[in-house]
Amino acid sequence: MDANDVYNIAKALPQEELIRLCNMLDISVRPKTKIKKKRKALPEFTVNDGIRYLLKNHFNKIKPH
Repeated sequence: MDANDVYNIAKALPQEELIRLCNMLDISVRPKTKIKKKRKALPEFTVNDGIRYLLKNHFNKIKPH
């Protein structure tokens, strides 16, 4: 049985049963919601910590020519 067969059968249903079928399909086909993962809390950084990190890791590297 494929979707075309089911569609032809559904068209033959009375109006009340068609509404009931649509409600049943809506409930069973609905996508499941994804559970969002919690982010890890960042440690407290001060401005001085940020400046120290940038100077150490980005600005004091010797670039080869």
